[in-house]
Amino acid sequence: MRNKEKDTINIVIGRHMAELRAKFNLSQKEICQVIGVNRNTYKDYEIGNRTIPLQILRDLSKFYKVSSDYFFEDMPELTEKEQRQLFRYSTAVANDKEKYIALDLTNPNAMKEYFDKEEKKIQSKVRLRVKQLRLDNNKTQDEIAKYLNVDKSTYNKYENGKRKFNNDVVKELADYYNIKVSDIVD
Repeated sequence: MRNKEKDTINIVIGRHMAELRAKFNLSQKEICQVIGVNRNTYKDYEIGNRTIPLQILRDLSKFYKVSSDYFFEDMPELTEKEQRQLFRYSTAVANDKEKYIALDLTNPNAMKEYFDKEEKKIQSKVRLRVKQLRLDNNKTQDEIAKYLNVDKSTYNKYENGKRKFNNDVVKELADYYNIKVSDIVD
């Protein structure tokens, strides 16, 4: 829901979202694939035109591996009303440990659609993390493909989302970078 006036809290949170995205050299389109929103909605989050849903902030904090508190840092002087709103908002993000699934029980494919959507999000997260790991470690697609014992075009399909990562590939990549699987998947 759009606010007529930009809310200070939304502006600050949006600025932090944009800073993190830039720090990781990601486009808005790539982040939208991760969190499952369209680009115009995400753009509105970053510029403070929309209130960011709690689940989006939790997903972003997990993806970037930062505390959800990061988004609430450096708030300027707030009115008393804004301070109460910030407290409720940051507390809700920190305490929202359960993700409830609302399914349309009249749709026999509802569960499948839900899991397909979640799988798509996970694949996008993994794809972006694997690409970032490769770039951070100054590796080429050729080097990683050889390690995985696949040709470069196959590896390229993983990074470009044309081929799904399976558990074996993720485990091999975690071993290659000497990290935990959860560092790639969570």
